[in-house]
Amino acid sequence: MADHRPDRRPHRRAPAVDPVRRPAAAAERRDPRKAGPGLAYSPNAGSNSSDIYPGYGYVSVTAQTPPEALPKLFETVDAIAADLRDTPVSEDELNRARLPAVERIRRSMADNAYWLQQLSEAQSEPASLDQTRNQIAVLEAVTAADLQRLARQYLTPAAAWRLEVVSDKAGAAPAQ
Repeated sequence: MADHRPDRRPHRRAPAVDPVRRPAAAAERRDPRKAGPGLAYSPNAGSNSSDIYPGYGYVSVTAQTPPEALPKLFETVDAIAADLRDTPVSEDELNRARLPAVERIRRSMADNAYWLQQLSEAQSEPASLDQTRNQIAVLEAVTAADLQRLARQYLTPAAAWRLEVVSDKAGAAPAQ
């Protein structure tokens, strides 16, 4: 994954990442919970870019699901990735992802803790000031074409890696 943060610090999520992952959760046609009752509980998606190894990072999807539903969950996540690669998100989907993210940033900016965090590394990493100043504008500039390009680049079957964590007690009778 290409590094998309000017300062590559792990606590600074690139504004373009949220629209890549959030439309999938926001849009009914891309929501794993719509694939059937009990498929996934607490589905979440995220991303991380290394601040040590330029160009390295990952996009992840996590969910709690019954062991017997794992194949359907993986199938659903694959379908969401394919949909993001093949079909541009609508302006409505993009705004349902973008507007809450912009609002979160604006609310955070009203708090001293936000500014202490943002300014804590300004002397050692002056580029962080530009990122702080521009993060809303960068987020607002993301287009459906940007997201589709990123999905085509990173959300490919060849790049997919799966990890299943299943209890050794899976399928055991409940304790009385």
